[in-house]
Amino acid sequence: MAANGRLPGGRQRGRGGQIEVQGVKILQRRLKRMDDGTVKELKRVYFLSADIVRRNAEPRIPVRSGRLKGSLRTTATTRGGYVRAGSKARVPYAGPIHFGWPNRPNINKEWFGGPIRPNPFLYSALDARREEVIDAFYTRVTRLARKNDLI
Repeated sequence: MAANGRLPGGRQRGRGGQIEVQGVKILQRRLKRMDDGTVKELKRVYFLSADIVRRNAEPRIPVRSGRLKGSLRTTATTRGGYVRAGSKARVPYAGPIHFGWPNRPNINKEWFGGPIRPNPFLYSALDARREEVIDAFYTRVTRLARKNDLI
């Protein structure tokens, strides 16, 4: 690690793309006892919160062919909302574009060129809208909890 707190490739230590919310596990346990409609509503809360990040990430994605931008997806489960980019089959370069690649020449695979500089478009999108995501999530999950007499 360099003296300025950065890791090789310009990455910052501890700069994850997660927001952790206290009390969600208790809410999830209580929701398991609820009907399927309530669980679907919780997934919708996660989806809408994560979608704020996806919408903000779209203009930050570097575009050559448009496949990386087209692979950006918002998904949600009962445990959280997620923004994903790339796929192993169609857009395998999403990770190296986002996190960087130290060196890529590989004559056997016919890869030529130098390193890929990181472009953390998803982290940047979350950093730019972190407060908005937290406020939207809190408002929606509080409304859902009150509607089902959980708080």
